[in-house]
Amino acid sequence: MRSASQLGRLGAVLVLGLAACEVLIMISPFAGFFYGGVRFEPFLGFLSESRASAWLNGFFLNHSVVTTSSLLEWQRTIGEYLFALGLWGFLISALQLYGKKALGRGVAHGLLYRFSRHPQYLSLGIAGLGLLTIWPRFLLLVLFVTMLFLYAGLARFEEWRMAERYGEAYRTYARGRGSFLPGSPAHRLFEATFGRLRPGALGWVAAYTTCLAAALLAASGLRGYVRSHTVVVDWPTEQAVVVSAWPQSEEWVSRTFKLAISDEDVREELGQSGDGPLVVTILPPRYVMKGMYYKMPPDVAAGPADDGGAMAALTRIGQLAVAFMVPIEGVTQPDHFMGVDPGSTKEPVEVVFSRPEKPYAESISVEEALDTSVRLTPLVIVDVDPKSGEVVDIRVPLRQNRWGPQVVMPIF
Repeated sequence: MRSASQLGRLGAVLVLGLAACEVLIMISPFAGFFYGGVRFEPFLGFLSESRASAWLNGFFLNHSVVTTSSLLEWQRTIGEYLFALGLWGFLISALQLYGKKALGRGVAHGLLYRFSRHPQYLSLGIAGLGLLTIWPRFLLLVLFVTMLFLYAGLARFEEWRMAERYGEAYRTYARGRGSFLPGSPAHRLFEATFGRLRPGALGWVAAYTTCLAAALLAASGLRGYVRSHTVVVDWPTEQAVVVSAWPQSEEWVSRTFKLAISDEDVREELGQSGDGPLVVTILPPRYVMKGMYYKMPPDVAAGPADDGGAMAALTRIGQLAVAFMVPIEGVTQPDHFMGVDPGSTKEPVEVVFSRPEKPYAESISVEEALDTSVRLTPLVIVDVDPKSGEVVDIRVPLRQNRWGPQVVMPIF
């Protein structure tokens, strides 16, 4: 009896081990994609050093500003829900699939498997699309397209393996469902076009290259659309480009900028920072993402604390996970993530003066200040009360954003 019990436990361990290996293989493309979105140094810093790769660090959708386009603001919100929906879909389908395997009940065909042969891959694709709209770097777009093709290949291999193991039972199940979406539209399109090429690998390479080129072309067009719906004021006499993170009139933006740059202490600080054009960003009150623009010295209180020990770090990670899984503004997320309308409050705005640079170029012109590959180095932060016309405070940050001195952050 003891021997049988030991064999049973060993078998259970092996089943769990194999399941764990499958899960690792399943999520590896998404994990690589997610890592590309959240891991900044040193890889992104390395990319920014070359003209050929620096553009990959740039952003093609609005991330750090509120635009005048209702469509762009809608996609910002829907991306959070897509990410959460995808993660929940993956968890549900994975629990069902491996529950069936653990109980030895054959092919999973209920819940999400009623509609798709690979709901786990579909869910990760949806989560990936959501993350892409939340953190829209060109690099992440390349990884997203690559991830989709990897999942298409994994799905074909998995179907071959299941047909070998379950025979007609699996083939009967598969005939009534699409691979990812009902009717398998992507598969049908592939077979009608690139699937005709021989050898088969050539068709896959051609499809991947075409999809990647189309995605990058569309992203470039979207970036232009974002630029046209962002409040930007050129100030040639100061060699400056002023970006408002909250939509305001050009007259308001110009007045706020003049209040900040007219201060003698501000001019002195800018004079000590060298020559070259300026990118000036006006952040509204209660703006949460200030760390993308600057980082204050450890002994200066400015926004959320950067330290707090391991327990504080774990707490923040837990809060972030909950915010992603259940994205409800005012409950799991801040009420005013993008700040509030400066005209609706008496609170001051922050005017962040930064020096744009391209690490691979000795200097850049003011016309290049908002290019995709530009990296901003913060110089001085000026708290301005636009209503009273007063400079409330002046602060000098570290020469970096919160993620490091070499990391490119969104300009808009």
